Amino acid sequence: MKQTIYLGPDIKGIVQKNQIFTFWPEDVIKQACEVNMLAKHLFVSMEDVVQSRNELRRQDSFLYLAYQKVKKGK
Repeated sequence: MKQTIYLGPDIKGIVQKNQIFTFWPEDVIKQACEVNMLAKHLFVSMEDVVQSRNELRRQDSFLYLAYQKVKKGK
């Protein structure tokens, strides 16, 4: 069973930061994308969570920029 984690900011009524799913949360991703299309990039496999968290810390990275845009868009 592949686990997925959402690394983005809270999106009220849809998903919380660091929420873990034991399935691929297709419906949740769809709802999050209605707020901001970049949100889909913030759902990552638990296998990739360390690399993704490191990328989130780099201000010039795509994930960092996606996080900031989702945060402003909520």
